[in-house]
Amino acid sequence: MLSIATIQNIYDFIYALTLGVARLYPCLFLVPLFSFTIIKGMLRNAVAIALALVPAGAIQQQMLTTTITWPMLPGLLLKELVIGLLLGVVLAMPFWLFESVGALFDNQRGALTGGQLNPALGSDATPLGHMMKEVFIMLLVITIGFSGFTQLLWDSYRLWPALDFLPPLSEQGFHTYLDLLKDTFQHMIVYAGPLVALLLLLEFSIAILSLYSPQLQVYVLSTPAKCLAGMAFFVLYMPVLQFLGEGRLKALADLKHLLPLFFQASP
Repeated sequence: MLSIATIQNIYDFIYALTLGVARLYPCLFLVPLFSFTIIKGMLRNAVAIALALVPAGAIQQQMLTTTITWPMLPGLLLKELVIGLLLGVVLAMPFWLFESVGALFDNQRGALTGGQLNPALGSDATPLGHMMKEVFIMLLVITIGFSGFTQLLWDSYRLWPALDFLPPLSEQGFHTYLDLLKDTFQHMIVYAGPLVALLLLLEFSIAILSLYSPQLQVYVLSTPAKCLAGMAFFVLYMPVLQFLGEGRLKALADLKHLLPLFFQASP
């Protein structure tokens, strides 16, 4: 028969594991690296629980020095969900950046026309955006790997322990988060700029040509012309995007130095 101490340790471990899953689950769902939009059911829960086993031991040790009651669990779970959402958005920004580059290119060359007529097509209507996201995932696995990426998740428990309700929030931390978001949108426009500019110039040239040939079907001609010219340029531009992706991965690895700025106390 199990002793009272053993049963208490089991309860504490379940408590700690629940808090670990609460922070990791929204983060794993937002970051495309873990493919939680594809993995369904019990397999998704198994991945989240397996990763939560790493911080669960540390959380259980913290419970030995902190008085925690079961009525406090809903508040701690809500706090952990908010942290996981914030961390997931920060870690997913590089993936969204390169997916948006492909989406802008597809939109400019007319590949998303079907999605405008049928919104039910969803993200599959952006083939280059999906491809760019998969390429970035491949670069991440080759460079920093899963261990380097998950280390960012473990570092968050050091910055904001699971049993602490309120961190030292400040206005500077919020500005740091906004600067990171602004940097993502700026680089999205810069990376997609050469492709979009080329297609705009091509479309402008076809429009000028239609002035001298009114019988020319501009819309019918522009779409295949932009697709052919755009894909030819995309093949040449792909090594540049790969180099830029490696640079973003280095910045992603440096997030461990940026995350503490989110929780700096006000001076």
